[in-house]
Parts: sequence; C-alpha cells; structure tokens
Amino acid sequence: MNLSISALILSGGLSSRMGEEKRLIHYHGKTQEQYLFDLLKNYCSDVYVSINQNQTTDLPYIQDLDLPIKSPMVGIISAFQQNPNTAWLVVACDMPFVDEKAVAYLLQNRNQEKYATAFENPDEHFPEPLLTIYEPKIYEKLQEAVNQGKKSPMKVLQSLDIQLIKEYNLQWITNINTVEERTNINLF
Repeated sequence: MNLSISALILSGGLSSRMGEEKRLIHYHGKTQEQYLFDLLKNYCSDVYVSINQNQTTDLPYIQDLDLPIKSPMVGIISAFQQNPNTAWLVVACDMPFVDEKAVAYLLQNRNQEKYATAFENPDEHFPEPLLTIYEPKIYEKLQEAVNQGKKSPMKVLQSLDIQLIKEYNLQWITNINTVEERTNINLF
C-alpha cells in the first residue's frame, strides 16, 4: 500500500452513449465502481468514487464541484480540493481492463518529481488522462486551465513535464463507451 497516494474512480459522467451509468455495469461479477474500489484499496491509502450532483453511492465518494465546465477534470479538481497534499491515482469507471497488473505497473513507473505519470496512447502520442497519477503540484495547473475555460486534462498533461509510460498492455487504456463496444468486449 502506498500511503502517499489516494485513488479516484471517475464516475460522474452522463453515460449518454451507453444509455445507463457505466459505473454500475457488471464486467467482473460486480459493478465496475465496486470492482475498481476493491482493486484500488489494495494499493492506495484512500479510495473515492467521483460522482456528480445527481448520483448516489454507498462507497466513499467525492461529489463534483459546481464548475463552469463539464469534463473529467471536474472530478480531479474536486478530489484535489478535498485533499491537495496527496497524489491522486485516477481511473475512469469505463476502463474494464484495468487490473492488478495495470495499477502495479503505473505505481512502479511513478515519478513523483514530475507533474503526473501517465500511459502514452501509441496511436495519437498523447498522455491518457483517465488512468494517470496526478501529483499534488499539478492542482494549481488544473485550476488555471479551468479558469481559462479549458476542460481537457489531456491538454494540461501535454503542456507539462510528466512521466510517460510507453511500454504496456494497450488494453488497460481501453474505454467502453457504447452498447456496441460493450457487446463486443471480451475480458478473458
């Protein structure tokens, strides 16, 4: 367990393309929210689910702040507002291939001297912001971006000195956003 890091499961999106809340879908015999919570509690001192104003959960949660943007960045900033002194390991609820190996590998490659540690998308050559460790010093940069009307955590990461992981299992960063993608998923 890494006591200097907390985990945030990003679950506050509208799930409009899926037609149901992605955090409540069962890929591993339980809701994705519960699966990720159980996984991350083995690696992090605290685990929270990021929820929007209209959601509820029985798990520890951080409710999204009322910010002028709609983006995963709202959940990340909300977590930093609750605890600005911890690093946040952020995982989107729509990434069913995230497993023990993915979390351990991300933590092993963490560089606390950088603003963040992220997997590099090999096709686009950008950092994947939804499976990333955000170090405390990035909080100010995220706030500045929101104040400027920017909503892309990926663009914030691109503009900073971050640790990019280039060799890894590409399935880990796969998002399942639609019914069709869910139908075609093969976890085993």
